Amino acid sequence: MMWTELAAVALLLMAATGVAAVTTGWMPPTARSRVVQAELWGYGMLTMALGMGTAMSLRWWADSLAMDDVGGATALALIVVGGVLQWRAQRPVLR
Repeated sequence: MMWTELAAVALLLMAATGVAAVTTGWMPPTARSRVVQAELWGYGMLTMALGMGTAMSLRWWADSLAMDDVGGATALALIVVGGVLQWRAQRPVLR
């Protein structure tokens, strides 16, 4: 049970960081050097948090194997879309 609570706190922190990036443009210091579109990065963070929360809650609402498959695919899609949004918010690498 402790791991579930710890994961829920981490997801809330991810969501709070995403909301802060979308509304005010604030970002964690580790992400500031590469990101040029804070709002898009924040939407990516919110989407990833939603996907991870969906994956974490599958055991409560997926009572059949089909629902588990659909929920898992949805969670994976949300995590991938969030990662793509965060990737697109970064400045291009010059070679």
